[in-house]
Amino acid sequence: MQIWNAEILYKTDLILGEGAYWHEDWKMFLYVDIEGRKVGCINPVTKEIKEKYVGKRVGTVVPATNGKLIVALQGSIEELDFETGKLRELVTIEQDKPNNRSNDGKCDVVGRLWIGTMHVDAKLHEGALYRFDGGIKKMLDNISISNGICWSADNRTMYYIDSSDYNIKAYDFDLTSGDIFNERVIIQIREPDHTPDGMCIDKEGMLWVAIWGGGCVNRYNPATGNLIGRVNVDAPNVTNCAFGGNGMNQLFITTARADLSDEQLKQYPLSGSLFCADISVFGAHTNQFISPATKPY
Repeated sequence: MQIWNAEILYKTDLILGEGAYWHEDWKMFLYVDIEGRKVGCINPVTKEIKEKYVGKRVGTVVPATNGKLIVALQGSIEELDFETGKLRELVTIEQDKPNNRSNDGKCDVVGRLWIGTMHVDAKLHEGALYRFDGGIKKMLDNISISNGICWSADNRTMYYIDSSDYNIKAYDFDLTSGDIFNERVIIQIREPDHTPDGMCIDKEGMLWVAIWGGGCVNRYNPATGNLIGRVNVDAPNVTNCAFGGNGMNQLFITTARADLSDEQLKQYPLSGSLFCADISVFGAHTNQFISPATKPY
């Protein structure tokens, strides 16, 4: 098994860092602090960092082709002008469940946003997975902690994590309709207290999964289910990861201070910081949100 070690990119104290996403146009690493209610970006070369307070729990940030950012908040999906901090609501989400919030999400190759929800106290089966493309459609129900999502290079398979199931599932994916079917478990997480969280994919089709409680990002082969690599992170609660950088061979990693005791925070003072690892493989390029009004079909 190949081992890498993540280095500190920026020492900070995010309560619940998440939403790792590489903005290829800006050459910036995007992230959120869910409980801190803020969206941030960092230039990995200059280490210049900017953050915007958005006023609600924010689970996801993704770039949009119009230069704005799409953020999934508690109760809504909104467009954020990062320069001004102005928000514009695009759609409400789970208004009938005030104790739910948005969690992880990503865009597929045609620019649809896939966004999950969960109960703020992680109660089982209270969340769902949605697809947003101007309108919003529930794709999976009875989800507990909707987390990592990504697609194979041929766009025929979608990979997905409900953290409470301690596994990674695959679905057949219809690119044209956006439908998913034929659910199956492809990877089981068997290490005690290792919870799968955010996920991304490399150009070899291998899955990189942030492990909450494990202090690492694991690399899995989805064809065999085998653990084939690991990035060690000097913080136990690793939440998300995204390939980026000029060569798409840097792995950017978010972590959290949440749920750690005072003793653990003393032992792991970098918890809640942003990390980066130089990886010997290349990541798949990230997708941006495309407004339905601007699509060519």
